[in-house]
Amino acid sequence: MDLLIEIGTEELPAKVINHILEYLKESFGEVLGRKDAKLYGTPRRLALYYRDFENASTLQEEVIVGPPVSVAYDSEGKPTRALLGFLQRVSASSEDVMRIRKGDAEYIAIRKVYQGKKPLDALAERFEDILLSAPLPKRMRWDKSGLSFLRPIRWICALYGGEVVPLSFGSVKASRKTKGHRFLSQGWIELKDASEYEEKLKENYVIPDFKERLGMILAFLKEESYSLGGYPEYPEGLDQEVANLVEFPFAVVGELEEKYLELPERVIVTVLAHHQRFFCIKKEGRLLPNFIGISGNLPKDSLIVMGYQKVIRARLEDALFFYREDLKVKLEHLVEKLSQVVFHPKAGNMLEKTQRLVSLSEEIGRHLMLNEETIAKIKRASYLSKADLLTNMVKEFDELQGYMGYIYATLQGEDKDVSYAIYEHYLPMPESTVGKVLSLADKIDSIAMFIKAGEIPSGSSDPYGLRRHAYGIFAIMEDALWDIDLRKLIEKFYGGTNPQLEAFLRGRLEAYLEVYGYDVVRAVLEVHDPLKPLSCIKMVKRIASLKEEQKFKDVVSAYRRVVRILPKEWEDCMVEEEVLKEKEEINLWKKVKELKLKAEDVLDLQPLKESVDAFFDAVLVMDKDERIKRNRLALLCNVKQLFNKFADFSMLVYEEV
Repeated sequence: MDLLIEIGTEELPAKVINHILEYLKESFGEVLGRKDAKLYGTPRRLALYYRDFENASTLQEEVIVGPPVSVAYDSEGKPTRALLGFLQRVSASSEDVMRIRKGDAEYIAIRKVYQGKKPLDALAERFEDILLSAPLPKRMRWDKSGLSFLRPIRWICALYGGEVVPLSFGSVKASRKTKGHRFLSQGWIELKDASEYEEKLKENYVIPDFKERLGMILAFLKEESYSLGGYPEYPEGLDQEVANLVEFPFAVVGELEEKYLELPERVIVTVLAHHQRFFCIKKEGRLLPNFIGISGNLPKDSLIVMGYQKVIRARLEDALFFYREDLKVKLEHLVEKLSQVVFHPKAGNMLEKTQRLVSLSEEIGRHLMLNEETIAKIKRASYLSKADLLTNMVKEFDELQGYMGYIYATLQGEDKDVSYAIYEHYLPMPESTVGKVLSLADKIDSIAMFIKAGEIPSGSSDPYGLRRHAYGIFAIMEDALWDIDLRKLIEKFYGGTNPQLEAFLRGRLEAYLEVYGYDVVRAVLEVHDPLKPLSCIKMVKRIASLKEEQKFKDVVSAYRRVVRILPKEWEDCMVEEEVLKEKEEINLWKKVKELKLKAEDVLDLQPLKESVDAFFDAVLVMDKDERIKRNRLALLCNVKQLFNKFADFSMLVYEEV
């Protein structure tokens, strides 16, 4: 028989529905022994459906550990009071006794086999706790029970075949009843069997399957926009969000007044998408004076369209006013007023940040030996980069910061590279050189200043996006192949690093490179400075590409043979050449000196394996003569130093080397 569990609620926030369903699937699955539930979710319901569910109890086995054998029996092998008391406590006899080993000791144990609970009985016991433990952004209480959930729970429909499953949450008890569309259905729907669920909901204007609703919305967008000769234009993810705003989608096409097309394209898209969840239509690279809205109710007449257009008109009228007012003031005249905008209470204001960006970005540009024209553009872009924070448009629509700076700078005659850099310096990966330098400076400044102010990300908390900034720094350096010493920059502009900052950057670099293998990353970062990211990135990628090659395994084998005998804290690397006696140690020293001068790639060390093996086969390192012993350990110290130019190869993980 099929199993249905539906939780009916007041309207749920669209962005959390799918996350809650995944949590319920995992949590219910642990109790029911099935994690293959089909998920249904709408703004008013969360449902899981299991086909051919077996509600049968299974045999459970438990091993109960008692006293050690040495305590359980006396010197004559007879049961002690400790053993007899244990057997009485677990209701077992001496015939049931078995012995198990834990560590170095042997213990008495009893194996008990018993009939487990039926899965649905177990779920009924844990149902309330599972809902109370759900990871929700906010919780509500709505009745005297004091229980809370994301939104008030109004009904529970739980059926195993045709039988009601006795689930409950506070005063709400499970039944065979569910509800259809809030306005288009006739109210309560009584299900005879769980298998009727999807069909009955569709008859009552509810499409319970998220993917099916999404498919309907995409079809509407394609059909309606194509009928106008265009194609839909909207931010990524808007279609999925809208699919969780309605239980049954209906498409509505509205019109915009032509005057609003004076606004920059992204402003219109932002107003319609982010604030009203509407979709724009584009044709031949320009927006059309139309939009598509997805209604959750049947548009019987033009009232819905008129309502949508009225709301949009008010929003766009505000945006047009802000836009025209902003154009009256040049960005450069707003920069000094950034002193009124707080960057962070412990890190000053945005004018101070702007001044740091001008200096820091110029320093990066000169380090990269960019020409004077490019450096002048970088300084100008840095100076104007935060000015749009004081524009009316960004104050109203903060998601447009950077973009509005780009629009206004372009219209005010700024160089196109300067204008575009203002926009793209907020991006994880800018395209232009000016944008990359400014973005790098901005991200370095934010990380250094916020961590200095004590805002260190912990767990899932990262309110200032510092992890994202660090990822952007590494991505830009890797993409542009910029070898920049972050330590020198931070020392020059921020008074030096601190342990928290270094630990943060190292941890983020490890995360950035983890795709190449955690052991490889650790091996490289053990000997390379993580504040010189490009050299670390190059070395990690190189070693990861070679790890399974035999030549590289020879290098690892030689290194491990050296560090195995070298004392852990040994730092004396002063070799006295006149003390070298054996031809194998003389040959090894010659090889080391030669490779110190010319080894540029890790595989250049491969020839050392033969010399290292010959040395260990013929030479006694721990000689009775203390001077000879120290000299040979110093020789091995030099070998280790040579290897550590690339990585600490002892940290690499192999099944066999």
